Amino acid sequence: MKLEGRHFLISGGASGLGKGAAIALIRKGAKVTIIDRDDETGAEVCKELGDNCTFVQADLLEEETIKEAFGKLKWPEVHGLVNCAGTGLATQVLNKKGRTHDLIGYDFLCKLNLTGNFSLCVKAAEKMSKNEPIDGERGAIINVASIAAFDGQTGQCAYAATKGGIVAMTLPMARDLGKFGIRVNTIAPGVFSTPLTAGFDVEGHKVGDGLKRQQVFPDHRFGQPHEFGHIVIFLMENSFMNGESIRIDGGVRMPKM
Repeated sequence: MKLEGRHFLISGGASGLGKGAAIALIRKGAKVTIIDRDDETGAEVCKELGDNCTFVQADLLEEETIKEAFGKLKWPEVHGLVNCAGTGLATQVLNKKGRTHDLIGYDFLCKLNLTGNFSLCVKAAEKMSKNEPIDGERGAIINVASIAAFDGQTGQCAYAATKGGIVAMTLPMARDLGKFGIRVNTIAPGVFSTPLTAGFDVEGHKVGDGLKRQQVFPDHRFGQPHEFGHIVIFLMENSFMNGESIRIDGGVRMPKM
């Protein structure tokens, strides 16, 4: 897919991996709409990235705001979606004190990480299906899972379930949308330097340094948002990539914690 002049949606694009994807796409000449619930940060990022970036506020926990977001797009045609919105939760099914995992936290994570992302996929795919095909292709979707989908750690049962769901729906979604010329792939990142990891992404932090050492190479730092952005560009540009989930993690295989 040619990226220059095309329009891409990025959920969670106001920071972290989403911002890395936005920067990468804009450098290729693409237009980007950031979809995020943080309107202040979203506006700041758009100002930083220039005229080819706009912001639309939406909360993936609220279906109505997702619907409304598609009616506020500056550029009506949608050629790609990068689903970066999501969060984590560290709670054991049953901890040493006998406390059980509550369903409120589990339901919240499922609604945000899985249902909200699926809703964006559905609405973006509908938009893409109306595009004039170029070499038979109308658009591409990239969902973001996590290596927790494959080797979740202690306390990540809910998180791993949601990210495993993202991986599991990759191929059937690609099969559903293939007849429209729409591709679907998933990126499964390891630990990256983002606002979520800032608390332990410092030299001398026991947890952070331990996680870095688990990586094969590089083993002295976490992944960087621009490296995530590079994978986004590859998956968008390569029209033969479809129905695939790709790890980007420095070769780490997470141990039991």
